[in-house]
Amino acid sequence: MTQQKLFLVSIVSALMLTACADTRREYKYFDDMHYSPGGDTAKFDRIGKRNYDMAEPENTVTYLGSGKYPYKKDLDTDIATRSLVAPAKFDMNRGRKRYDIFCAPCHGMTGLADGPITKKFAGIKPLVAAAGQPAVQAEGYPIAKLYHIATVGQGLMQGYAPQIQEKDRWDIAGYIKIVLQKRN
Repeated sequence: MTQQKLFLVSIVSALMLTACADTRREYKYFDDMHYSPGGDTAKFDRIGKRNYDMAEPENTVTYLGSGKYPYKKDLDTDIATRSLVAPAKFDMNRGRKRYDIFCAPCHGMTGLADGPITKKFAGIKPLVAAAGQPAVQAEGYPIAKLYHIATVGQGLMQGYAPQIQEKDRWDIAGYIKIVLQKRN
């Protein structure tokens, strides 16, 4: 009889332990951490009506020591073009790789605005003119303006400051100006 009781007790305890394994609590201590609110960088926040990617919260330490970008989209383009100083050297390999990842889907591998996204969105501007065609507007842009546009965007294009580091944005601008826009 003792073996039967021992067997029965072990079966009951095993059932109790496995039954408790999937206990779900209906209360949460920190709702904002359990269901954290996300910010879409392509939209504006509800409170300040500003781009999520352009302003850090007050009293925060900046990432890698870079501060808030002082120029605004479409408003300060001329000021940024005059004020920004391009680096002395560009990494063309890295610029090409970053261009292929971030820019080519819209502007195309050769800058002719023939990327796969152009089928869905009209108005994507070419960065270079096709052979035998007159120059496009972007070919007259200095490297600083290309960098500024990559940072904050222009028109419907959103800025890539949250996705691409500052050095890489300069490399992309250098690649566009020095390699893609080089006229034969």
